[in-house]
Amino acid sequence: MKSSAAVLACLLAFAALPALSQELPTRVPNFYAGQRVPGMVNVQATMSLSVPVDADKETAEQINAAQKGFYLMAGGQCDLILQTLAESCQITNLTSNADLNRYPRGDVQRNDIIVRGTVTMAVKLKDAKQNP
Repeated sequence: MKSSAAVLACLLAFAALPALSQELPTRVPNFYAGQRVPGMVNVQATMSLSVPVDADKETAEQINAAQKGFYLMAGGQCDLILQTLAESCQITNLTSNADLNRYPRGDVQRNDIIVRGTVTMAVKLKDAKQNP
């Protein structure tokens, strides 16, 4: 019984050898893994947009319009960074969520669409020195 367990363990070890002998891929720096690239920084901005709901219009269309406004704001973040401190800017991550909030205000019921989110950008700063 002991010898069959030892034989089985040896067979399993030999079966794993081809997998262990493979080369590991060379890691290329990327922004998604949080690694730093010389001359580049990650910039993150959190935004919130609140839009009152118009009772005469379709709610789903108004939510889509609010989300579009949020995405325009997020896309404009790279433009702002390019105008002030960067040579290049690329959005690497974007999160957003949309909520329909109902607020009773006295005799009036107020509804708002709130879109919140975060945009993360990879930014090459102006005058950043590149190391070879």
